[in-house]
Amino acid sequence: MKYSTLSAFEKHLIGSAPHHFSDIYLILAKESFARKQAIDKLAALVLKEEKSPDLCLQVFDAEKQGIEALLYELENLAFFVKKRVIVIHNVDVWDKASTSKLEAYFTSPNRAICLVLSAASINRSTTFYKKAEKAGVVLDIAEEKPWEREKTIAEWLREEAVAQGKQMTSSVSQLLIKQLGTDQTLLHGELQKLICYVGEKPTIDERDIGAICTSINLDTVWQLGEALFRKDAATALRISKGLLNEGVVLIALLRQIRSQFQTEYHLCSILSNGGTPDQITQEYPYMKGAILDRHIRQAQGYGMQRFREGLLAIDDTELKAKNSAIDLDVLAEMLIIKLTS
Repeated sequence: MKYSTLSAFEKHLIGSAPHHFSDIYLILAKESFARKQAIDKLAALVLKEEKSPDLCLQVFDAEKQGIEALLYELENLAFFVKKRVIVIHNVDVWDKASTSKLEAYFTSPNRAICLVLSAASINRSTTFYKKAEKAGVVLDIAEEKPWEREKTIAEWLREEAVAQGKQMTSSVSQLLIKQLGTDQTLLHGELQKLICYVGEKPTIDERDIGAICTSINLDTVWQLGEALFRKDAATALRISKGLLNEGVVLIALLRQIRSQFQTEYHLCSILSNGGTPDQITQEYPYMKGAILDRHIRQAQGYGMQRFREGLLAIDDTELKAKNSAIDLDVLAEMLIIKLTS
């Protein structure tokens, strides 16, 4: 059984409760926040009847734990609880020998355990993916286009606000996205700050965002993007250093740069496939006249291959910013040099 959206997966879980949960779940999504949401909902429902659900949940990382130790854990019986949930993150790092051993487990799983496997992505044509789908339930959330993701995240923000007793208009949610990008972890943190800040007030408005939320000078960020697209390393380095000195968080800045790269890459793709300026305007209504001409020049001047390489470099820099001890200013400088070389 397979689902492609979190909402459909949640409906399936609710329908499966309390006695018809699968023994195996495979959760795939590029965004770690989306994977966390799915796993949290699954664990909460599966362990709802347990007196101490936290003691019934075990989390492992495939990058740090070998398959043999995990298989031993999966074979253990639970003496003091009815059901355990075992989550294994980053299963995409395992080699064929390791996944083959897990595939063997799929044929005869421990019924006292709900096994949840998580990864950013796994090739759908692999034996591992096919056997996981046959033996259990797969949630495979496809990566959205940038303009689709903005709409999805705006709706998610409003729903999260409503769930916590606050109203948020479409324009307010879009303003928050404009300031921070579409990273759900960052947005979730800012939303919690806003909910605490407004107190008993039933709505969150633009003034609240202006008062306490992280803000990036978007005009300056656009200037940074334009310097990158024309390969002006000196200007790009000066602007990025100024933004970081103003207190802009590197992760937030990377999200804004990625958004610009994705937009220009999409324009370049439209034109490369025989599309017209009118088609671009249909996709991006604000791109008209001189603005449209400037974007077309930028996209064609930078080129498809450089956009692909640039997006990979941005992703790599974000990963290092989260997981390495390299100075953030140095990471930013290294990225600017890559994007303008």
